[in-house]
Amino acid sequence: MPHRAYRLRHVSHSRGFSLLELLIVLVIFAIMASIAVPSFQSLRQQQQLTDASNELVAALRLARGEAIMRENKVTLCASADGTSCGGKGWTQGWLLQAASDDGKKDTIIVHQALSQRLDIADNPSPPASVSFDELGYPGGATEWRLSHAGLSDGASRQVCLKVTGRAYVAEPGAGCGS
Repeated sequence: MPHRAYRLRHVSHSRGFSLLELLIVLVIFAIMASIAVPSFQSLRQQQQLTDASNELVAALRLARGEAIMRENKVTLCASADGTSCGGKGWTQGWLLQAASDDGKKDTIIVHQALSQRLDIADNPSPPASVSFDELGYPGGATEWRLSHAGLSDGASRQVCLKVTGRAYVAEPGAGCGS
């Protein structure tokens, strides 16, 4: 008889999960994943926007540094084909060129087109190119507003270039000031 009671007690303390417990855990996991996935997509889009802003600022800073180092004019311009200045805007990509002594232009960097969902708006109307003189001055202040089509909250980044040649990303909503 004691052997039988032991067997019943042993069966009631079996290890593992029942099918019902497993299904409940899977349903809870699916609900949590359905809530988390859209926020990850928004985070990815925000990161694309931040990356594009930082890449434009890096190109502006490189252009200024090259102009000072070469003691010659360096131009950063919108470029659709990566070989010459021109195109429909900065979203098509950009090109960094330096004037050389023989009258030709040395290409320093070529930046490919941005994601189709990213937009660089003319704010108010940046030129198709920015040239830095041998002292690193661009000749005027310029602003770019970058936005992402997938972000419904109107999030954007403001890239600012001051008259002094300083390039930076302004806080969202702060603007570039004067």
